[in-house]
Amino acid sequence: MSIDTCAVDGGDTLSRALRAYGDNPGAFLAMSGGGEYFTVAGRNGVIPYRDTGGHLHQSAGVIAPHDGREPLLRAFTEFAAESRRRIVATRLRRPEAALFARCGFTVNQAGSSYAVHLPEFRLGGPRLAELRLAVTRAWLAGVEAAEVAYEDIGAGPAGAGDGRRVFAGRIGGEAVASVTFLPVFGSRPGWLRHTAHRAPDAPKGALEAVGLAAVRAFTAEGAQWLHLGFTAFAGLCAQYELGTASTVAARLLRLAAGRGAWRDATARHLAQQRIWDPHLVEPGYLAWQGRAAGGALGHLLRPAPAP
Repeated sequence: MSIDTCAVDGGDTLSRALRAYGDNPGAFLAMSGGGEYFTVAGRNGVIPYRDTGGHLHQSAGVIAPHDGREPLLRAFTEFAAESRRRIVATRLRRPEAALFARCGFTVNQAGSSYAVHLPEFRLGGPRLAELRLAVTRAWLAGVEAAEVAYEDIGAGPAGAGDGRRVFAGRIGGEAVASVTFLPVFGSRPGWLRHTAHRAPDAPKGALEAVGLAAVRAFTAEGAQWLHLGFTAFAGLCAQYELGTASTVAARLLRLAAGRGAWRDATARHLAQQRIWDPHLVEPGYLAWQGRAAGGALGHLLRPAPAP
């Protein structure tokens, strides 16, 4: 078996793998985050990762055909061992977490992910009263929201979008808020709300007005899901743990969930997600090799790289 790694090149092969096998909402981010890819000659699929020195940090799972994911992950663990590294994987969905557990990893729930099923989204619903109020405030303040070119908001050079889409809110031609969305493929295709920016003097509801403009555009195009992202420490529950879970890590995660800055950050993220009344809430997982739960948690707490 020939094992290889390659630097991120944004080539057609990687794009095809993402579109064909990328089932995690964060797959696009993992594949465009400036790291490396692990591949095995003769097998379809890749594993994106970053070498952080002591660990190989993997995010969003194995991007490969269903029957090829376990062989590829086992080959990756061999590669890590030969490199004197241990693997830490973050932002895993339940099926991906089960795969890592089968391959000998310790796996713990680390938070939750939220998504809106766009065909069911109705702004007039009783559970969206807070969203309607926020958007109305922005409209009354003069916010006009629409899709813009990626480079128009200073997010990067021309052509840097590479599949990303940006919606912005403007008052009198000046941008006061913007939200970047990343494509999502697989079983729940659509768009992932990735980064949001709001000017200090932007009126309340500006981001919500921008988000609604995006939802309407995506719905008109026939998109199925708006993924609101993963929130660390949210929705931790013993019933979601797998058989390889660490009781020590579970305790540390729950302690972190109730502490100062992490508690406040979780509350802010949840408020941004729940205002959209998500139809889907699913647990997200952290997986690692060895006993160093503290080191694995450190990777969870680091911000995801911007693509």
